Amino acid sequence: MLACSPCAPKYLCCQGETMGSLLMLWLFAALPGLLWASHSTLIVEGDNDASRICKPAPQWDIKGYAPMRDLLGNVAVVALLYPALYLVFHLFICRIGGLRDRLNRSNMTEVSFIIVNERDAHSRAMYWELKRSAPTGVPVFQQQPLQNDVWEALDGDKDDFLVYDRCGLLTFHIVMPYSFLHHPFVEAAIRATYQKNICNCTVSDQWKNVCEMNEVQCYSSQN
Repeated sequence: MLACSPCAPKYLCCQGETMGSLLMLWLFAALPGLLWASHSTLIVEGDNDASRICKPAPQWDIKGYAPMRDLLGNVAVVALLYPALYLVFHLFICRIGGLRDRLNRSNMTEVSFIIVNERDAHSRAMYWELKRSAPTGVPVFQQQPLQNDVWEALDGDKDDFLVYDRCGLLTFHIVMPYSFLHHPFVEAAIRATYQKNICNCTVSDQWKNVCEMNEVQCYSSQN
């Protein structure tokens, strides 16, 4: 039996987590095809350009550092979080840790999570609390007020999750309310991306994208 995450206050612990996990296992068997078939209404709802699916993430950086470069080769999950009410976002972040633990127990260890905070004054003031609450190994990036808006570049909004395959190609863009982690959609999208090769990612594609992101000339073994 799965216990509630220890990082959440007891009175916020989810009831029926074991039942939810069993439901998750059932949904994963049926959901990947459903998610992909309905991506225009569910997974990229709010995304004005459905052609973003199976395309690389747009270039973005925080203080000159581009996190997506270091995530190539792993399934990458980008969470756009807005720290409004403390208890709410604390529980939300705690669920990210629980999700990662479930994936690790399923031998899905090559999944990387990152959090990108909003750039308004309230979000910046809450940055250190957000960073403190984040699970170990999940970095939190804070946008600066005058930089290009990362959320806008990703065509994202509050509490969106964007899932990228090992080649850095977008497989799912999950929006509210489907992105709330007590629903199964984010986990199912990650599992589908990890196991299904939705965008036909190959080793040569991974190498090519590494070169393009680092803006260096690459040569194939045939040259």
